[in-house]
Amino acid sequence: MLSPKLYEDSHKYDLFMRVFGFEASVERFLKRCKIPAIQDGQILDNGCGSGTIGIHFLEASNNSTLLSTDLEPNFLDAAQKKAQRRGIVEGTMQVGIANISNPEQVTTLDQSELKLSPNTFQLICLGAVLGYAENPESSLRTLVHLLQPGGYLLNLEMSETMLGRYVSQRYHYKNISLDEMEEILKGEGCSVEQRTMGWSQFPACMTRTSLIARKKNT
Repeated sequence: MLSPKLYEDSHKYDLFMRVFGFEASVERFLKRCKIPAIQDGQILDNGCGSGTIGIHFLEASNNSTLLSTDLEPNFLDAAQKKAQRRGIVEGTMQVGIANISNPEQVTTLDQSELKLSPNTFQLICLGAVLGYAENPESSLRTLVHLLQPGGYLLNLEMSETMLGRYVSQRYHYKNISLDEMEEILKGEGCSVEQRTMGWSQFPACMTRTSLIARKKNT
């Protein structure tokens, strides 16, 4: 079982995820989740870890940019190196430090402060990070406000299975039910779909599930 100590070294963590097939299984799921390619827009990968989700959607986009944020600078470095390995065009990806408790507040690596504006992003990605927020409901509402009307929010969340809860406990992650998230998102004017992973997305399907929301046009 994955040790929490592995998370302290972002490059070892990234290598582990690639070697044991987790990254590939996530990408197989992302290809099937039917989120349209982003056209001339902006993508936010909040709590990006080693960058897999945001980079996947940036590669599938047309003339778009990606902002990848994480609380840990070492993971931002791992995400940048992944982008280089995959031939991401320089200038299309930016990274910054942000706490999921205040996802709109970003500090760039050169210590510039950014305040993300409402209605900015066509796609916002989350990968099992909301459970670290001081107030997950408030953070989720803030993220919806950052979405453009018609934009998508994808949360690749820890599952509520026994194994998913066990991994969450090891990482001190507070599981939040998808039903609770769906209720919040619908209250913010989103249509919502919960989508489980199948065995074709092994091993990610052992611990992950997903929620896809679309902000309604106003």
